[in-house]
Amino acid sequence: MMYAFLTIWLIFLRSLLTVRSETVCSSEDLTLNWNNIGKDDADSWNLCTDKPPGDAKLWPSVGNGHVATVVHSNTVYMNGLYNGNGTDSTRARIPAMTSLNVSKINLPYSKISYCLQLDKGIYVETYQGDHWTMELKIYAHRTMSRLLVTELTVQANGNHSRLSVSLDVKKGNDSVDIDFTSTPSGLNDTMYMHGLTKIAETPESGRTPVHVYYSRVPNSFVIGAGKTTTVKHTFLMAVGRYKDETKKFYIQGIEMKLNDTLESSHRNAWHEVWDAGRVDIYGNTYLSAVTYSSLYYIFSAMPTVEEKTWPFVGLSPADLAHDGYKGHIFWDQDTWMFTPILLLNSDLGRTIVNTRIRVLDSAKEYAKRTSFAGARFPWEGALSGFDVTPWFSGEYEDHVTGDVAQAFQQYIMLTHDTRILLHENMSDAIFAMADFWISRSSYDVMHDTYNIFDVMPPDEYHYPVNNSVYTNFLAQKSLLLPSYVCELTGCHVPPKYADVARRIKIPFDSSRQYHPEFDGYNTSITVKQADVILLGWPLEMNMSEEIRRNDLEIYAKVTPGGPAMSWGMFTIGWLEIGELDKANTTFYDQLKNRRDPFNIWTENADGSGTTNFITGMGGYLHSLIFGYAGVRFNKDSLSVNCSPFPDTSSYRLKDIDYIGNSIDVTCDDVSTKLTLVRGTGIVKVTLSTTGQTLDLKIGTPVCVPRQKLIITVTEVSETRMSTNIPPTTTTTAATTATTSIITTTTTTSVSSTVRDASCIMCQPILWTCFLSVLVVLSNVLI
Repeated sequence: MMYAFLTIWLIFLRSLLTVRSETVCSSEDLTLNWNNIGKDDADSWNLCTDKPPGDAKLWPSVGNGHVATVVHSNTVYMNGLYNGNGTDSTRARIPAMTSLNVSKINLPYSKISYCLQLDKGIYVETYQGDHWTMELKIYAHRTMSRLLVTELTVQANGNHSRLSVSLDVKKGNDSVDIDFTSTPSGLNDTMYMHGLTKIAETPESGRTPVHVYYSRVPNSFVIGAGKTTTVKHTFLMAVGRYKDETKKFYIQGIEMKLNDTLESSHRNAWHEVWDAGRVDIYGNTYLSAVTYSSLYYIFSAMPTVEEKTWPFVGLSPADLAHDGYKGHIFWDQDTWMFTPILLLNSDLGRTIVNTRIRVLDSAKEYAKRTSFAGARFPWEGALSGFDVTPWFSGEYEDHVTGDVAQAFQQYIMLTHDTRILLHENMSDAIFAMADFWISRSSYDVMHDTYNIFDVMPPDEYHYPVNNSVYTNFLAQKSLLLPSYVCELTGCHVPPKYADVARRIKIPFDSSRQYHPEFDGYNTSITVKQADVILLGWPLEMNMSEEIRRNDLEIYAKVTPGGPAMSWGMFTIGWLEIGELDKANTTFYDQLKNRRDPFNIWTENADGSGTTNFITGMGGYLHSLIFGYAGVRFNKDSLSVNCSPFPDTSSYRLKDIDYIGNSIDVTCDDVSTKLTLVRGTGIVKVTLSTTGQTLDLKIGTPVCVPRQKLIITVTEVSETRMSTNIPPTTTTTAATTATTSIITTTTTTSVSSTVRDASCIMCQPILWTCFLSVLVVLSNVLI
């Protein structure tokens, strides 16, 4: 009897200790040693080849959000620099005055390698000869944002003949967009040119001045025979709107070159970007490199230094180094690139929403000029914020205004940044967009509904149509957004918004239990791209699994092609309903748009369309973060619901941002690990399968069996609204927060006895004492 009694208690004790090992896991170093990257990491971070791209459009780009260029091209583009009136507006080309081409080397060489170093944001071209090596580096300086840098370094060991290298500058023809004049620079070995764009976008925007300082490039250089030496030539090109500012950046670049901090400061700044938030893929170098390069090309099109003298206008479907779609800003920014970037780096998310707030007055004027109320964002925007769409679709694709409102809502949900609402015009924009949708809707007295007529949905094959389900649902969400704003700021919400919202027609076929794309749609009609299935994500319409499945299956049959984002959205949908095999298939379908060797994406799988299609990269990141990792958020919580990721061992969302906290999420086939990296105060984790809580301490991981986790933050002191503290503010006594993680799927692996992680070490001692007492009691009973 005694042995049976003890056996039962030992089994019970073992189960408790097993639970603890599953809910609390060992700490680990969450940083990457950038100065000593291992081979596996190097293969993920370096895109290298010994053969140059066969197509010139497949060379990689370098950029910093202000200036950018495609390697070995003859063109430089500057953010916000457009030429042409209205619908003729296009990115203005600046000749690449320091784009070097090594035209001739008098000595033989055995190898050339071409590498894009993603972690450093540097393109490196290496020539290997007998007893000498030459390296060409090209980068857009990450913090000295006006600078493009080209460095040519030769190392010789003294056992070589005379080495002569001839150089060409691939500046191309004169710009057709800018009238440049060259005048003396007043600086040694430096050239200067300046000019104005030829045609203003609008009378109000005027012609934009451009100033360029650049290094004089020699035709050749020589290293004498038998000379042991290292020779470095650094060529700078500074581009800006203001002469004094551009000259200042150029001179600072020279000073940094002289004190040997030019490259190191750039490299360190890129490492800070990567450390602020990224997605790591383990066990699959190919997917890891695709992921890093997708982030790189989007990051390189954005500034990480606050711009005070020249605005960041936004992300176009191609990056800043290309002129795809004339460099205009579409819904691509707000729907496809914004949300992944927001979750990984809320500061960059704020930069994107500010591109829309900047042109709010133009959006209001555009609505007025087209006989609507409120603010109407154009289908294509550029510097002025007015419509620059060169074709008729600009008249119909009003869903972009709803896409902007959706992005604003996501930003508020993830940051609770009431300062931007109260003091930086976001509230004004949200109310103005709601007013637009009221004026854009038509009331049907007979059916007591509001209709939205004559629109072009995301499926651009069909226009104009009535009651696009995507457009109408976005309009409904936009009309409900002012209520959420007033919850946070204490403002008054006019009842008209909710009244119109609940009456907007949302097309639905009750007999077949699916959403028709628009009035009159039938299931044999082919569509261009993901449209209705966007209702599930990113719009998060509340629908049953049956309806979600029907939407996916119906539209999968009639979506034969289109841009890569479609397959990313199908991937997310299939994962939501547990169709893992179908999700894995569509996940890989989107990668057909990727091109070797530098992971350049084209708009279409056959290589046609816009080059370096960062919209497609954004869709790919959606499929990782909001598909396989299952991230979702609303005004009260953020959730994670990891699914197994194909052909990998595990994956990590590094430093996702949520209301001032940064959390690492690591997923494998059986478990999810969460680590608080930075926090705003006291953070707690609650597991709903147990109803218990534990402290989540900075740097101490918590592991649970794979399941849905809901993260909530409860501010326990003054609200962000009253303190006006932005979401990235560090811990203060005035603002603390409690973060909870609630599991919504019951598993038998987690016991109801989960306790504070700080007591991990004391548990075995307590249970040993308790077991000793049980032994004594058993002996007494016997």
